[in-house]
Amino acid sequence: MNIEKELAKRLMNEGESGNRQEAYNNEIAFYEVVASGNMNRLEETLKTIASTQTPGILSSDKLRNVKYHTIILAALVSRFCIEAGLEISVAYNLSDIYIELIDAATTVEEVDALENDLLRSYCRKMSDLAKNSVVSRHIVIAIDYIRSHIQENLTVESIADSLSLNSSYLSKLFKQEMGITLSHYIRDQKINVACNMLRHLDESSLTIANYLGFSSQSHFIQVFKKTTGMTPEEYRRRNYHQSWMNGDSEK
Repeated sequence: MNIEKELAKRLMNEGESGNRQEAYNNEIAFYEVVASGNMNRLEETLKTIASTQTPGILSSDKLRNVKYHTIILAALVSRFCIEAGLEISVAYNLSDIYIELIDAATTVEEVDALENDLLRSYCRKMSDLAKNSVVSRHIVIAIDYIRSHIQENLTVESIADSLSLNSSYLSKLFKQEMGITLSHYIRDQKINVACNMLRHLDESSLTIANYLGFSSQSHFIQVFKKTTGMTPEEYRRRNYHQSWMNGDSEK
């Protein structure tokens, strides 16, 4: 097969570039859900995907096609979780285990079940990662709340209210156990999400600011630059699609 000729032919025949871009954005957003460690949001997303997902054709054989897609998913999810802090050896070995199971599967239903199990395993690892460094139940719940409500305008008071705690007590406890203030932790978590969006998506600074609950685009840019030393657009120019596409040497 002449690869370049076939590519040109498919590009000419494909009139769904907008749909492709939307599918890509949704795919990246889904990986971010897994890497966030938010189990509740993952379960909600899995329900939506189950009723809307239509995988592309990588093989004329139905079982082989779904295996290919699931193996690709395993590789990408492991990469996103590594970027979010999961130990490289844990991420790759977990991926290898599931790929072996997928390869041995004999039905589409078995592969689908393995895919969901894989996603839950990575998401659980990411959730545990955030909790391992803390001691008290209050801080564990506070971290869970921040991850689950990252799109909101989070404050120390709103988090304390959700835990039925005094805000001063929660602030003191958080600083004691995490080594940074609760406000700084909230800021850092939002900026981490923003960095991932800038690396992988084409969304504007305004869209990202709105998504993460900043009061304005200018406030988002100010906080982002103070945290990273770059504006969002400078960060995107330096990092767009680079972190996981050029990281094969880590394995």
